[in-house]
Amino acid sequence: MENLPSWLNPLMQWVVVPVIGWLWVLHKVQSNQATDIAVLQAMTDAQAKQDDRIMKKLDSIETALRSRG
Repeated sequence: MENLPSWLNPLMQWVVVPVIGWLWVLHKVQSNQATDIAVLQAMTDAQAKQDDRIMKKLDSIETALRSRG
């Protein structure tokens, strides 16, 4: 370590290490958000499919009622 310039140690301690730490925190937050978004998309898709099935049943009931009357 004696060959390193004197300014390198404070630079590493006060700039590089905090930046790397901040990037790690951002990565963790982003990955959690990506997981949450994927879960919400899956829930939305499931709800849309269920809504489509309900609408098809209601359409068939309406058609049956119209054909009777």
